[in-house]
Amino acid sequence: MKPITRVAESRDIPEIQRLYRQLDGHHADAIPEVFQRIEGDAREDRVIRETIDREEEEYLLAICDEKIVGFVQLQIVAHPDFPVFRPHEYALMDSAVVDQPYRGQGIGQMLCNATIEWCKSKGVRKIQTNVWNDNVEAREFYLAFGFRPMCVKLELDIEESTQGFGDRR
Repeated sequence: MKPITRVAESRDIPEIQRLYRQLDGHHADAIPEVFQRIEGDAREDRVIRETIDREEEEYLLAICDEKIVGFVQLQIVAHPDFPVFRPHEYALMDSAVVDQPYRGQGIGQMLCNATIEWCKSKGVRKIQTNVWNDNVEAREFYLAFGFRPMCVKLELDIEESTQGFGDRR
């Protein structure tokens, strides 16, 4: 059966939680200095339900053989109200995951295409997402889909740093 997409409903929360556990576990394995494994769910049912109920937010689900096999979490966001920014809204793709056994089958592309259609229906022309630098597979997926880098967030661990600004050679 060909996979389909649809918006999430409250009855989908247990499956969304299951996929979040996969996503969170992946991050804990890939970036242990930032993420840790926890018992239970990192997002309460109430938080997911609130996202489902808000008009400017959504979970888009990928369904294959009547099973939820992936999702993207979307939110319409506006730039801060500072004169230097040109006013515009964009969709923030905050989380995205495809169930491990279904990866490499076009589910991620299908979810990105569904995101584009969702954005068009909301009058939003841009999509942004954040990807951890060490998540090479996700970065390559988004770049291949057509996303382009906008900014780079850098971090200095002062415990590991042995040189000051003027001492670098």
